[in-house]
Amino acid sequence: MAIQIYNTLTRQKEEFVPREPGKVSMYVCGVTPYAPAHVGHGRSAVAFDVVRRWLTYRGHEVTYVMNVTDIEDKIFAASQAEGREWREVADEYTETYLDELRALAVLPPTLMPKASEHVGEIVALVQRLVDSGHAYAVDGDVAFHVPGFPDYGRLSRRDLDSQIVGARVEEDQRKKDPRDFFLWKAAKPGEPSWDSPWGPGRPGWHIECSAMSEKYLGEGFDIHGGGTDLVFPHHENEIAQSEAGRDGRFARYWMHNGMLNVTRDEADEEEKMSKSLGNVIGLRETLMRVGGPALRYFCIAAHYRSDIPFGDEALEMAGSALERLRIGRQTLDRLLEREAKPGGAELEDLEEARRMAETEFHEAMDDDFSTPRALAALHGLVGAVNRAGAGASASFAPSQQGKAHLREARETLVALTEVLGLSLAEARLARGLEFELVQLLVEVRQKARAAGQYAIGDEVRRRLAELGIVLEDRPEGTTWRVKR
Repeated sequence: MAIQIYNTLTRQKEEFVPREPGKVSMYVCGVTPYAPAHVGHGRSAVAFDVVRRWLTYRGHEVTYVMNVTDIEDKIFAASQAEGREWREVADEYTETYLDELRALAVLPPTLMPKASEHVGEIVALVQRLVDSGHAYAVDGDVAFHVPGFPDYGRLSRRDLDSQIVGARVEEDQRKKDPRDFFLWKAAKPGEPSWDSPWGPGRPGWHIECSAMSEKYLGEGFDIHGGGTDLVFPHHENEIAQSEAGRDGRFARYWMHNGMLNVTRDEADEEEKMSKSLGNVIGLRETLMRVGGPALRYFCIAAHYRSDIPFGDEALEMAGSALERLRIGRQTLDRLLEREAKPGGAELEDLEEARRMAETEFHEAMDDDFSTPRALAALHGLVGAVNRAGAGASASFAPSQQGKAHLREARETLVALTEVLGLSLAEARLARGLEFELVQLLVEVRQKARAAGQYAIGDEVRRRLAELGIVLEDRPEGTTWRVKR
């Protein structure tokens, strides 16, 4: 089955045919580092990380570019408010965000260009648009003339009125048309600036992505990604300024992830999580509270194009679901420890479930990266594993073929969860004070139970569970693991 991608430009799923066979060029809008990232930023990064991982799994060589918008009004405002140099502000929040992405198991981008390091390319692109008559200079600023690009609005499908009302459109009486947007802005007192043919100034927001994507991926690259909040005006403007005066497309497939929604008031109305709305939930705080694996599972439990309501209950459900996958792997590990014997269990039902799960997983991911269906396939496999484990008495032994089926089931479960960026490895404590304290509490509980003091034993189990320590009582003794 060929990979199908929902293209925002055409509003339909299309067969994915890369510009160059076997190679995929992909550009995803990154953060503007003027404040700590929120959970919505993490959701977007995870969404496109999954796309990248699946394309790689399917045999493509992926060049993944994620920019950093480090020239922007909000960064300069934060610099003044914090009394720090603007580069220091941008660099600090960028590095913090990258740490958070590592905790979410997001792969590092192939390239991560910064706008501040590509002003020369930006100026050259602006000059090209001026020379072709698609842009005009006024008082040191340079604006793109929207009516000169007849296809403007084809991505967002907005008419003239909706392009102006309620949009992030800069009001300026010097514009030839209200929809015109600035490619270059003249320097303001106290702000950083760069030299240009129109005088000292700095780039506008939209032109930065056009210049950087063109430099590293060329014209007509494969996939351009970002949140649905970027469709207009940002991505609409990128298309206009990149295609004006040229033949051919800017990007072939446009992909947009949905928003994270938070409850706005007592009426339970929801609105997107956004710094501008002041309703953000910090990414770092959430990672510290629930851990990277559980938050990543939460992000992919819904389809990337869907809006997701954010809340503690959904996070808890994600953590529990991930734990079920981990327990399935642990069950396979225990069954694989059993020695194979002639006449042992053949486990044909498990092999059939494995094949079905693998097929369903592939079909789901090829169908516009449907991670909810892919996860359902994995849980179906774990269900078959648990059924096999439930029938494993002390005398249980697999046949040679049965043991081969167990190995294949484990390999499939681990490989496909890794494609989604999920790890089934247990979280562990280093052998230090924390480890020894947990071990001590486990031993105290065992002694209490041996003395018939079951209430004490139950309380120790409950309190450890609240701290993320799971106890498992087995015939050979009590074991424990960290649930994160």
